[in-house]
Amino acid sequence: MTGWTDSGHDATGRADADDSLRRLAATQAGFFTARQAVCHGIATHDFAERLEAGLWIRVETELFRLGDSPRTKFDEFAQWCTWYEGEAVVSHQSAADLHGMGHLQPRFLHLSTPDQRTVPSNRLALHHRALAAEDCEVVGAFRITTPARTAIDLAAGGVSQEVLDELVGDALALGRLDSDELRVAVANQPAAVADRIELALLASG
Repeated sequence: MTGWTDSGHDATGRADADDSLRRLAATQAGFFTARQAVCHGIATHDFAERLEAGLWIRVETELFRLGDSPRTKFDEFAQWCTWYEGEAVVSHQSAADLHGMGHLQPRFLHLSTPDQRTVPSNRLALHHRALAAEDCEVVGAFRITTPARTAIDLAAGGVSQEVLDELVGDALALGRLDSDELRVAVANQPAAVADRIELALLASG
């Protein structure tokens, strides 16, 4: 993350900058990037004093968190979505797990993003693509693919038909989607994907 412009601020300016950054971080589970801090008026040479005071915690080279942010079981999702500054969506196996669809227990955290940068973690499985707004929903501090989009992604991604049947059945049973909605969502997909989704719907009765 490069190309920032540092600028000095008086005491009031620093307070205003910190308040502004805190408001942003609150929407991201307390996380924020170095670039976001600079864009909110905090110069890079002022980072150290906030880290030393415990106001900030360094998470990655260019990723921080407010020191008083409460921890949750969803922190890792919020962390990496923040690293991509709104350009990432939890998807595929990770989205299915969060939606309660099936029992995939993913080894990696799956994210979809058009951003081509190399991320500093081997925990991530990246799917480089852009998603339409209607394919995503907001869950707390991050975005996630909808149950319908998640089912389509996994049908296209090669999970077994048995697994696909289970996760579609779970989504229907939980009321997270209905069969008509899923059929509409899959209408423009390749025939092989549509056929797999139809088989899963038939299996669900």
